[in-house]
Amino acid sequence: MDPVFTLDVGSTTQDFLLFAEKNLRNCPKAVLPSPTRIIAGRIERANEDVFLYGYTMGGGAITKAVVKHIERGFKVFATKRSALTFADNLEKVKEMGVLITESCGAFKIKTADVDIEFFSNLIEKIGYPMPQLFAIAVQDHGFAPNESNRIFRFKMFRKIIEKEKYLDRMLFSERELPMEFNRMFDAMRSIKDFCEGDVFVTDTSFAAISGLANFSKLPALLINFGNSHTTAAIIDKDWEIKAIVEHHTNILREKGREYIRWFFEKFLKGEIDNNYVLSENGHGCYIREVLDLKCILATGPNAQLGDYEELKGDPMIVGNLGLLAMLSKRGEVKLS
Repeated sequence: MDPVFTLDVGSTTQDFLLFAEKNLRNCPKAVLPSPTRIIAGRIERANEDVFLYGYTMGGGAITKAVVKHIERGFKVFATKRSALTFADNLEKVKEMGVLITESCGAFKIKTADVDIEFFSNLIEKIGYPMPQLFAIAVQDHGFAPNESNRIFRFKMFRKIIEKEKYLDRMLFSERELPMEFNRMFDAMRSIKDFCEGDVFVTDTSFAAISGLANFSKLPALLINFGNSHTTAAIIDKDWEIKAIVEHHTNILREKGREYIRWFFEKFLKGEIDNNYVLSENGHGCYIREVLDLKCILATGPNAQLGDYEELKGDPMIVGNLGLLAMLSKRGEVKLS
């Protein structure tokens, strides 16, 4: 069988699954530190000026490392493309102390959500051919230099769902990818600039929800308690998205288990709206229709926060399985 490369890039881990065996349990997989944590570590260990080049990627740990490096008295240079990692408005990046330039003699550190050279070497060393089909999930807040990324991210979700409706349509080919998703675009380019093949991208939230949908009795409420975001969606039997809400996991953790139960009960009744979630510093809520459900199923590294049935198996590859399911729905791969 032709192998399929899947990678789910989160704020804490990046989860790799090579779909290369008929028996899924025999497929190579790895849970590794997220790219932003790896690159942050390189910056922290560099006792010299650094030059960031490459692609726009997720911020988080790398942003903190850059601020700390400047505070230590070192200079941080970055290309425009890499600098967009820290803010969509380059003036804000400059205010951080980052010096924007396209070339520099300082210690070079490449920025990318997908270290395809690393994975290419890994795949070769474990004896598999390089895939020609790639599916990548990253958390993309969208390019919004004059608007809150937190708000803009969910506005984009709603816009796409109103048009497409179905979960598998949230997986994009290069031709379909909305231009506002610059992080997804650069994740895709980081692969296509290195090797041949078809690359599809989606947001981590939809990868996880798709993984749950593939193993759930539908319609269902499907919840992913991620390290950064908690996303929940009501998915009908034909994979139509009937409602979706996204909050920050750390906020829900602080509010506690009883609040989480109350929150999702209200969501299922259609009694939580977008303004309410925004007022709590969440991302948003969009309800098209409330359904009678067959089940509630949860997953994610923080699934213990909720009192819900948890999908059995390794929670760290649910997003990868979701990517495969989305590819299958689109006819790009056949799952036995």
